[in-house]
Amino acid sequence: MASKFMNPTRDIGPTIAELHVGDDPSAWERLGFCINENRSLIGRTEVVFSDGPKGIHSWVLRNSMPSQFGPIPTTFTENPVPNPSIAHPNGSIGFHHVVLMVPAFDLGKTALSNAGVHVEQGRPFGSTEKAMLRSAPKMGDIELELIGPESEDRSRHWQLWGLVIAVDDIDETADFLGDLIGQVKPAVQPSRRIATVKKEAELGVAVAFLGPRECFE
Repeated sequence: MASKFMNPTRDIGPTIAELHVGDDPSAWERLGFCINENRSLIGRTEVVFSDGPKGIHSWVLRNSMPSQFGPIPTTFTENPVPNPSIAHPNGSIGFHHVVLMVPAFDLGKTALSNAGVHVEQGRPFGSTEKAMLRSAPKMGDIELELIGPESEDRSRHWQLWGLVIAVDDIDETADFLGDLIGQVKPAVQPSRRIATVKKEAELGVAVAFLGPRECFE
């Protein structure tokens, strides 16, 4: 008889197993990511380079209840969570958060809740005219940053839009990447610094690198 104890990783709730990207993997290699057979394990989540439009075109959720995320192709697995990757040459050690843009905040909240993710009420940000809401539920060791307007805006689409990747040392990462990365600056996250990959890197995904917490004198 099947038992929940057959898969102990279920207790941590839904996680992101794979992000499928339509980019040329050589562009990611130039950014210092290790790639093996069109896959790159970053932390406990794999970036899979597969046919499709540039950027993140689909994903795989682990230990999730079935749910629909608009037109984003979503599949499900109960494969165990892998051991975390070693640091990549660019210093990457895992994802800090993945950004999911939706045409209405409540649509995204419902989809995630149906999958088994606990989502808190959205907090407003930006200008009052656009009334955007944001929440950042945990999916394993990753935050999924859910962003959408309070009222449905049909000009907006479901989109896995951006990735923020944690690194051991943001200054070393910036030195390693040179002209492919922008200026290191204070992040929204307290006591941390961030730098964004430039368009010259030819990625279809918005990517930024986030350094560890620091003590500033």
